[in-house]
Amino acid sequence: MNFDKLKARDYQPMRQMLLTPVVFTPPPEEGAALLAHLDLLARYGFEAEDFGGGALLVRQSPDYLSAGDIEPTLTQLGERLLVTGTADPSAARDEVLHTMACKAAIKGGWKSGREELEAVAQAVMSGQVKYCPHGRPVAIELTKKQLEKQFKRT
Repeated sequence: MNFDKLKARDYQPMRQMLLTPVVFTPPPEEGAALLAHLDLLARYGFEAEDFGGGALLVRQSPDYLSAGDIEPTLTQLGERLLVTGTADPSAARDEVLHTMACKAAIKGGWKSGREELEAVAQAVMSGQVKYCPHGRPVAIELTKKQLEKQFKRT
């Protein structure tokens, strides 16, 4: 659901201005990939710039990312952009969207509100969402026979 929402043409991320900018030094190749795609990062909520010496300065981030998640998220984005971003701009965009969708997703062990859980369940039950952006299924179907087998009823 997050991936589809992010991929919509009219998507405008909620941004949060950081009280204290995040400064970090990614590995050189990942840093270069991030710097080459600053406009793409800005479209999805990051305001980042070259801080010199291989460091990146981040002043804004998407609202669903905590300050502690900015560095690992951007490092992961840099790694993924290295693989696909130089050859195909649409693949670079999809790599950013995959990572951002995962970071914004509900995680195991989180406490979620009833409305949020109902929205996710409706999307899965209606067939609107079948797989995460990485290709993993979000639900499986068990036949009555399979269920009986699990309880040693066959």
